[in-house]
Amino acid sequence: MKKLRTIMLAAIFTLSAFSLVIYTSCNKNKCNNVICLNLGVCDGGKCICPTGFEGNRCQTLSRDKFIFTYNGHDSCTGPHYSNYEIHMLAVLNDSVEMNMKNFLGNYQDSATCTIQSTDSFTFIGSNNSTTYTGWGKLSNDSLWLVYHVMHDTTSYDCKYFGQSLR
Repeated sequence: MKKLRTIMLAAIFTLSAFSLVIYTSCNKNKCNNVICLNLGVCDGGKCICPTGFEGNRCQTLSRDKFIFTYNGHDSCTGPHYSNYEIHMLAVLNDSVEMNMKNFLGNYQDSATCTIQSTDSFTFIGSNNSTTYTGWGKLSNDSLWLVYHVMHDTTSYDCKYFGQSLR
């Protein structure tokens, strides 16, 4: 009887060990060989990138696709501006910031832009008694801006559309 019990316990232990080995071999860690860069995190075999980076391994700065000159025009509820160029420039050593120069057609007007996602950013800027805040979006080679301008006691809303001069 003791032998039978020992044999049964050994069989149960062997089956349990075998089942555990089969189970763990079927549930492989999909992130084992995935290396995410720039503080990206692997989830289910794919990299989840922090704001400011994109690509299958988080290897690309999102802002790089914005860094061009755009030729376009505004549509405002207040004053109208003629066609003008906006220059998007990288801020070195910061993966989520850019500078927008020649805003409102005046090279003295610039704004600091902060990347929000792979294709959008917010911005804020000022020059003397004029302040402006808004957001921008890149679609293919087109830059879209929606913003609010406050000049002394007057305020108005604008939209800008520009095409990249690549």
